[in-house]
Amino acid sequence: MAQFIPNASEQETVNKLREQLVDVSDWQDIQQDAFLLKWLKAKDMDFEKTKAGLLECYKFRKEAGLDTILKDYTPDPELEKLFPYDITGYDKEGCPIVCTEVLPHNPKVIIKKYGKDALIKFGDYNLEKIAQACRDIHKPEKPIQQIIVICDAKKFTFKQMTSPGATELALDQLKRIEPNYPDDVKLICVVNAPKVAKLAYKIVKPFVNEKTIKNIKLFPKCNAKVKNFLLQYIDINELPQKYGGNKKIGGSADPNLLNDDEDISGNPDDLEEHEDMIEVKVPSGKKIKLEYQVDVAKTQICWSFQTDDRDIGFSVYLGEKEEIIVPYEKFQSLALQNNSITCEKTGKYTLCFNNKENRFRSVSLNYIVSVFPPGTDDD
Repeated sequence: MAQFIPNASEQETVNKLREQLVDVSDWQDIQQDAFLLKWLKAKDMDFEKTKAGLLECYKFRKEAGLDTILKDYTPDPELEKLFPYDITGYDKEGCPIVCTEVLPHNPKVIIKKYGKDALIKFGDYNLEKIAQACRDIHKPEKPIQQIIVICDAKKFTFKQMTSPGATELALDQLKRIEPNYPDDVKLICVVNAPKVAKLAYKIVKPFVNEKTIKNIKLFPKCNAKVKNFLLQYIDINELPQKYGGNKKIGGSADPNLLNDDEDISGNPDDLEEHEDMIEVKVPSGKKIKLEYQVDVAKTQICWSFQTDDRDIGFSVYLGEKEEIIVPYEKFQSLALQNNSITCEKTGKYTLCFNNKENRFRSVSLNYIVSVFPPGTDDD
């Protein structure tokens, strides 16, 4: 990867940076010129920002025990089955190819069983395991500082995305990745992306830097166009058969799809919106109430919503006496919100959008609500 081999001017900056990191000289990664150059480029060659970021990263790594996590931590086999991935090969520049898929699961149950801290630890372990794979093949003349991720999201559901705690956990993990693993991903290619994937993208986009955003591709299926796109980065003998390559790993491809040459861009903004997303105007000072009759306990009501440039209030209550289920809260504009509840009682549940905060202007609201009786997928 020539971009991480410093030229004469960059080498001078890299050397100066390493000299000023003498207090963290036990951090083996900073002995690699390519590692420091990657950080500098991630910070637009701003020396002071890079130095500050590295010092914060060092502190974070020590507090999280990342330097020894591969020796000290043993991942739970159930979590490994629920969130599988494999390093299936290497791209044309020698970067590891990480293939993964979304499997059916209930985030609420998993979070309750393991706890947020344990799931964060599991995520840290996998990040370091992949980072170590890069370290193991790194050479000064061929520095390996990035990975390619291919994710099959065919089984990703709206119910998973809106499960209580799921978004918060994902964003917490993302907030650990962004400042501490800058520019580690060359490409994130999501294939068989359902329409709900665009909603998920909207949630994470504000927390991801522009460089990473440009490296994210969402394809609604895996056809010949996707295969040809991946072949720009990966030799056909290193690309798994599942995606049209020759490598016998991860199952075979659907020949009908690979004969399909429909032009799909991979641009997340081009992915179709969820067909159930509804747009309404909430007049100034008024409310919009969405009512759902629940006849079976343990039914789940899942929602996602977003406004234009105005904040809006939201709450959920049960019955004519308006028993509070989700207390009133004001949500900021533009940010996509999602959550869900499990209905412990039967009755009429009301989702209330309240525009009392804007006394003189209406709010443009986009929302989707789904109701899942107990026993449906992902329970």
